[in-house]
Amino acid sequence: MRERLYDIFDRLKEANRYGVALVLFTIWMASLAEVDVFRMLETRIERNRIEDRIAQTEAEIAALDAQIVEIQNDPSVKERHARESYYMHKSNEDVFVFR
Repeated sequence: MRERLYDIFDRLKEANRYGVALVLFTIWMASLAEVDVFRMLETRIERNRIEDRIAQTEAEIAALDAQIVEIQNDPSVKERHARESYYMHKSNEDVFVFR
């Protein structure tokens, strides 16, 4: 057993030090390090998902802002919104709600 270990050690001495260091560094970065390649990829995917959600939310906010401006400026839109959202009606009307 000892002879085999000495044989491996002698081969490593004769090998290219930079190649051995590169292989050890690659193994370390691929699996053993606290921030390895797989975690970096998972983090990047999660970041992309969050950025997509942010873009969707910003688009929804812009649409809602446009609706607010429209409701504030146009009386017919304001009336329609009040009738649809709060079931408001005129005194001579009946309101039927279907769900």
